[in-house]
Amino acid sequence: MGWLQVLQKKATEIPLKSVAGSVLLVDDEVEIIQMLSTLLIAHNYLVFEATSGEEGLRIYREKKPQIVITDLKMPGFSGLDLLQAIREQDNFTEVIVLTAYSDSNAIITALKNRASDFVLKPVDVDTLLLTIDRALERLKLKERVKNYTEQLESLLHDVNVTKDYLEKIVENSPQAIIAYDEQGVITAWNSEAEKITGYPSQDAIGRNLRDIFVMEEALIKPDADTLSYKNVVAQVVTRTGDICFISRNANAILNENGQIIGGIENFYDITEQIKNDQLLQKRYLQLQTINEIGKKIASCNDLKEISQFVSDRLVKTFFESSQITIFYYDPEKDGMVLTAMSGLNIDRIRTRYPVGTAYDKNRGIIGHVFNTGKEIIANDVHTIPFYQPGALDDTRSEFAFPIRFKDQVFGVLNIENIENIEPDEADRFMLETIAEYLGIGKERIELMGRITKQNHQLELQAEELRKALNKVESQKEIIEEQNKRLINDLKKAAEFQRSLLPESLPDFKDLKLAGLYVPSSQLGGDFYDVMVLDDRYVAIVLADASGHGVAAAMLSAMFKMTLQKYADQVLQPAEVLQKMNRDFSGILQMGEFFSAFLAVYDREENKLRYSNAGHPRPVLFHYDSGEIEELDTNGFLLGILSDGIEFEQKEKQLNGKTRLMIYTDGINEAVNAQEEQFGVKRIHSFMKNHADQPPDKFILNIRESLAKFTGDDSFEDDITIIVADRL
Repeated sequence: MGWLQVLQKKATEIPLKSVAGSVLLVDDEVEIIQMLSTLLIAHNYLVFEATSGEEGLRIYREKKPQIVITDLKMPGFSGLDLLQAIREQDNFTEVIVLTAYSDSNAIITALKNRASDFVLKPVDVDTLLLTIDRALERLKLKERVKNYTEQLESLLHDVNVTKDYLEKIVENSPQAIIAYDEQGVITAWNSEAEKITGYPSQDAIGRNLRDIFVMEEALIKPDADTLSYKNVVAQVVTRTGDICFISRNANAILNENGQIIGGIENFYDITEQIKNDQLLQKRYLQLQTINEIGKKIASCNDLKEISQFVSDRLVKTFFESSQITIFYYDPEKDGMVLTAMSGLNIDRIRTRYPVGTAYDKNRGIIGHVFNTGKEIIANDVHTIPFYQPGALDDTRSEFAFPIRFKDQVFGVLNIENIENIEPDEADRFMLETIAEYLGIGKERIELMGRITKQNHQLELQAEELRKALNKVESQKEIIEEQNKRLINDLKKAAEFQRSLLPESLPDFKDLKLAGLYVPSSQLGGDFYDVMVLDDRYVAIVLADASGHGVAAAMLSAMFKMTLQKYADQVLQPAEVLQKMNRDFSGILQMGEFFSAFLAVYDREENKLRYSNAGHPRPVLFHYDSGEIEELDTNGFLLGILSDGIEFEQKEKQLNGKTRLMIYTDGINEAVNAQEEQFGVKRIHSFMKNHADQPPDKFILNIRESLAKFTGDDSFEDDITIIVADRL
């Protein structure tokens, strides 16, 4: 029985009630729409459905639902576009976004654009219903604040500023209203104020406001610069000792001479709202932490440095009263080696448990997690039969997560707490993700180590070759003759390599093209081509082979032949790159690879379909808006790995006059005498400042600019550019 049948069966078991609220579901996957719609209807929600962002915006404007649940990733008008369009109209509607487990950047962007909450895919039914319940509570609070404000404004409009009349209004008001004199002594205190603070009027009237509010004092004072305050958030202690957050609004009471003789305030309880905001802020901070740790792991090759960064970041951000330790298994020691630690009394604990010490791999919670590969959440360690004391003397709770990559467990991320705590769903998501990142980082570092070792072996072989060359120094004339032949062969190879490139680019009325190729020496590894598939489609490809010289030239020839093999499939760039990667992975040697960008332009519908394999992001300039856009798609280098490598394909609708610039990293990575790179920002600036030049002149000018920047007309790397103007 599928999800839809289960939810339909569940719907028949729930008695009908009044409508709980109105919800708009927006997702381009019809099955998800049907599943969620069935679930919400079963829980008495009025449900509207849309399978695209544009349709969702139209229904939102017509039906005005209380809650919008939208997928972030949709073609065309995305969920983020829908969120921004809704927020341009109102801040009242609750917008909940759906996104994948790994897309933390998308979640952070949505929260920055004032998304109310988010739910991870695949959707957990209970989590979704709980999220919707929280949204309804926030809506009720907003409505209550709105009603209270309208009532207060109506009362204040008609009020006659006299103490007697003011006391009658305060006494009969359904809101928390108080009044005080110029010294802050309370003169009026209604029942709603008693309900929020716990102080009855007989205990409040006659006392100074700061004695009741404890942490706060009167807003209106005789020497105040302003006669009113709006929405001042305050923190007060109730009569029972609880912390309560209130939103205060105050107006001055004036005598006939316009002098301040006191103040009147209304306030309402926003404790629950503050808690929700704090929870949302915590979740945002968790995503930000994941993102920062991910960047550190991706950019650092020192496992100890990465591990210490992770433990320090977690302690500083979330676990100040905890002890965090990170262990990795060492086969030579056959034990769990303590690699990093942070937390309470760190100097004393490091003396007892030095970093680098190996421990029994079967010991306690850490050993159990390592051997089983399953996380352990122990909010009371004394209930765990295999628990063994760790770094802290008074550990009350402990949770540990396996550091793994695919099916291999490398170590354990462990957190000991001096209190009985249990991580919530967001905490577990953060720690599971960080542990997974640590596993990926260790695998990457080990791979880099193997590559470094192989490079060292190559260097040793090169040294042997140099020694061999010294032995034949006496045969210099023979070597010089061989060099002459080699130079002649290189010239022929250079001619062959240049023959791979198009002599000229096709010319269209609606599409103007220009290309530039400047090798770093006699031979280079760059390749480009423009293929006219038919009257409608034009394919553009630019590739960069690793290295220089004959080997790079041969690689570029191999790229062209392999591309021709799949020329009839080029309308799907991602599939072509996938197949080429599979072919190259089986034949290329260590250190040989390609970066490539493949695009197909539809002249009929003005659409650009493209895919990227580890190549610098092409730049799209929109003449109408003057904006620069990078074409970002995910894809790894060709020829290194075949298993688990996928290439993302995107499609861009081109409206108005646009310029596309595709280039190799020889441009942005070119350096000047100060070791400063030319960089992507200069490319963007050049695009804007020289947009009025035709493609051929634009390309020549960027070469001159690059030569002026580096101080040399010859470059350390190959320079290749394709510029396409859609008129």
